[in-house]
Amino acid sequence: LIDVGACYAAGLAQLEDGLFYAAAPVADDAGWGFIFKDSYKEHILQPDGETEKEMDIWEGAGLKMAIETGKKPDWGLWLGGKKYNITSFEPDLKCGDYTLPVLFCQRPKAGVVICSTGSQIVAGFYDDEKGQNADNCQKAVSDLVQFLKDKGL
Repeated sequence: LIDVGACYAAGLAQLEDGLFYAAAPVADDAGWGFIFKDSYKEHILQPDGETEKEMDIWEGAGLKMAIETGKKPDWGLWLGGKKYNITSFEPDLKCGDYTLPVLFCQRPKAGVVICSTGSQIVAGFYDDEKGQNADNCQKAVSDLVQFLKDKGL
């Protein structure tokens, strides 16, 4: 995903718990800093639009819920310590020979495309300021997901 320049970072997670087990770029473990932050707290705007409440953030649980349901958890969708808005959820997007759930998420001038193979989650992170975009990121993520599905993952 990052080798073709479509993404600045990428991660693989088990669908079972949503926790990343692989991150890129791998040099100096740089990918981990982009895609994951251990459990922490953030002030989250409540449904009334005015009140903020300090909430625990569990990125893995949020990722799992988002790709399975297309909805964010109560604390929002956070990856790598950054909050993402879910802009679109396609539960049955055609990816080559497969039909898979794909989640499109954004934050200012950047985003992440997330897809599940049924047992694995692939996340590709793009940044407009690095010349990357959602379309190229989606293609790169789809290509990797098709490869994983072909291998039985």
